[in-house]
Amino acid sequence: MFDTKKTIFLTGAVLILIVGVILILLYISLPLPKSDITGNLNKYNLIIINIDALRADHLGCYGYHRNTSPFIDSLAQNGMVFERAMSNSSFTRESVSVLFSGRLPSSGHSVGWGAKPSSKVKNIGELFKEAGYNTGFFSNSYALKNPAFTRGFKEIWYCESRGISRNGPKLSRRAGEFIKKCKDEGQKFMMYLHFLDPHGPYKPPKKFYLQFAQRLYPGSLHLYKYVRMNCEKLIKEGFGPGDGRFEDMVLRYDAEIAHVDQSIELLFNRLKRYHLLNNTFVVITADHGEEFLEHNYVAHGWTLYNESLHIPLILWAPGSIRTKRFNTLVSTVDILPTILELMEISHKRNDFDGTSLFKYKKRGFYFTPPSKPFISELFLEDRNLIRAVIKDNLKYITAIKWLEPQERPNVIKNGNDLKRKKKSHVNIWGPIIREELYDLSTDKKEKHNISNKEKRRELRNIIKKYRIFCKRKGLKHTSDDDKKPPLSEKDKKKLKSLGYL
Repeated sequence: MFDTKKTIFLTGAVLILIVGVILILLYISLPLPKSDITGNLNKYNLIIINIDALRADHLGCYGYHRNTSPFIDSLAQNGMVFERAMSNSSFTRESVSVLFSGRLPSSGHSVGWGAKPSSKVKNIGELFKEAGYNTGFFSNSYALKNPAFTRGFKEIWYCESRGISRNGPKLSRRAGEFIKKCKDEGQKFMMYLHFLDPHGPYKPPKKFYLQFAQRLYPGSLHLYKYVRMNCEKLIKEGFGPGDGRFEDMVLRYDAEIAHVDQSIELLFNRLKRYHLLNNTFVVITADHGEEFLEHNYVAHGWTLYNESLHIPLILWAPGSIRTKRFNTLVSTVDILPTILELMEISHKRNDFDGTSLFKYKKRGFYFTPPSKPFISELFLEDRNLIRAVIKDNLKYITAIKWLEPQERPNVIKNGNDLKRKKKSHVNIWGPIIREELYDLSTDKKEKHNISNKEKRRELRNIIKKYRIFCKRKGLKHTSDDDKKPPLSEKDKKKLKSLGYL
């Protein structure tokens, strides 16, 4: 007997099945959006360029009004720019330790004046050396003159020239020799370059200064010997935007950026000469920014406001990286896992505090925003002990120790500023003595500390969870970590000239 209900049911099921198959076929046939990065960077060389104390907002590609960086800007126009890249510290050793290890300062036990990558995890040099790359480390910053930073690097070079500025061209030439050697021997290479300029005290070559001014300013103030020591007095005298002495200081900083920009161009000329431009992946960034009185002080390594943390991050690889700009918050701790992912470097590490900014799907890599809150830290025993958290455009700053701008010169004068003790017992999880909260969506310059107790509690809890994480899974010192070669008199003079001693 004919079953009408059953027939209707079977017909409906068949129709649903047919429609489902059609939808699946349509979905499969739809063209995928173009990938941000094609999946062939494993055949490339790698160059990481870290520019000391470079604020992102003093580059043309980040909207600066002076033409400080024409060559870097040209790379940005043909590469990928992260507009909201932030450093995880405003002190070089802590920041570079984060870059090399992929661990945050407290988590990686890389805090304080003697911060360095822990020997408990394989750093970037070791990972690339094991992957078969010839590895080179080139720096004219004495802050990085510790063997912990150069583990895994086969070729190591520090600039020994007199003075601390103007050595960018020498650094690029030395790196060029390494490139030629790798080219001649048919080796893939990974190299790290750390340009000291535009780090203070800002002494650029005359011709770069005169790119932005008709003549040299007659009364330049030394950043460390005078400005930092007399900041409060100078501000009362009108020192700031519009004041000739202040404008000269910023102009000297910009001139050093222009000098470094030319040095990087020299390096690229060497790549071009050896026909390596089309198979080299370049990452350009900075270890931290620089303060110019935004919060009544200068230089860096004192606070975690955005002028100290906002850094450039540019990825460049011809034929593989699309020209694109991202306005998502990313940070230094994401750089190492991103590089390893994009270059398909095999490793066994699963302990990164950051995450790869790209995930592989069909036909290439696609940008994947970090899901973790941003955390930055600064633990200089004689200065400030502070952390900052950013989540959903809210920035929370908490201090365990805090020196107001007017208190800082006395610390420097008394010689406590950088006196290293053999063992420092700073409690980096001590009681909070200061809290600040800013809404970055309406207050990018962090001028209005808002008193939202609920939001403060929410962001404070992120720090509490981070503390628990660090105590459970954070790294501890090993005997190797405690081995510090003594500073020579020459090294002490170099560090003093950098404002560190």
